[in-house]
Amino acid sequence: MLKKDNTSIYIQDSLHKKKVLKLKDCRAWLKSIILKNSIITIRIVGEKESESLNYTYRNQKKPTNILSFLISENPLIGDIILCHPVIKNEARNQNKKIISHYAHLLIHGYLHLLGYSHDKELDADRMERKEIQVLKENKFQNPY
Repeated sequence: MLKKDNTSIYIQDSLHKKKVLKLKDCRAWLKSIILKNSIITIRIVGEKESESLNYTYRNQKKPTNILSFLISENPLIGDIILCHPVIKNEARNQNKKIISHYAHLLIHGYLHLLGYSHDKELDADRMERKEIQVLKENKFQNPY
């Protein structure tokens, strides 16, 4: 758990003995956008759990790289579900380091909790610009 300005980040990773995400990295990546008093749980899952959640909440019967669930807006409480096998495969296929892909997806997921969307082209452009800005602040390349 990480607390700063009453902000907590929890990481649940039952897949790895050596954790793929570290609290200090997550805090750094989200530093410029995280709201005070946020409570965020980041869960690293396998394909089966990702597919189950994706089907239950999005009616899509396949695993996905990320899902975000807003539980409360004030204070902001949310869950970010990251599917490691999908993320690992995407990073390999896109010739990216897996850690940079995790950073991008965590930022993407947190922006969803803040209300950003990519359902419409204008909203997607706004969200992508914000992702690129936050990634650049963290010395990551533009993922697009």
